[in-house]
Amino acid sequence: MKVRDSGMPDAAFWESLFNVDLVLDRMAVNGSVRDLAEFGCGYGTFTLPAARRISGTLSTFDVDDEAMALARARAAASGLANIVFHHRDFIDAGTGLPDACVDYVMLFNILHHAQPAEIIKEAWRILRPGGTLGAIHWIHSASTPRGPALDIRPKPEALTILLRESGFRTAQAAPIELPPWHYGILASKSLPG
Repeated sequence: MKVRDSGMPDAAFWESLFNVDLVLDRMAVNGSVRDLAEFGCGYGTFTLPAARRISGTLSTFDVDDEAMALARARAAASGLANIVFHHRDFIDAGTGLPDACVDYVMLFNILHHAQPAEIIKEAWRILRPGGTLGAIHWIHSASTPRGPALDIRPKPEALTILLRESGFRTAQAAPIELPPWHYGILASKSLPG
């Protein structure tokens, strides 16, 4: 199932909307992350740079055939061998990954789905205790050059509440600024006990 209001523009325009290195730096995607799951790879905008930064495997999921084919081709051309592409409807069928198997889940520009709690529930399931969920989304402004309609675009406060209600601990009091068009929230899966 495609996330509502998620048609992708051409790759060059899409990638011009992000400072990818800044986003990954501020969202703590680095060498301390071993295994990572990405829900919605799109063109591989974050997939490839994240795979270069982590020490293990990046498992990425998408239902868009064309975008995933481009991401796979880009990964192959870059010689990246630590990415596993899954053409899978992770919203309806889950990721298929085992419980508690990844250190980090990237939920980038996907939580405008009609049922974001289901996505977060699957992220919780596959995260190891103490693992990190990184969520970014478009700022809530009509001035953004792209992004879902404002009435379905999650505001940082609502997303923080949803994450906390799902059992996550948020790592910061205010959203992380990801200029020019995004904000981010880091949350951790509480350790048992």
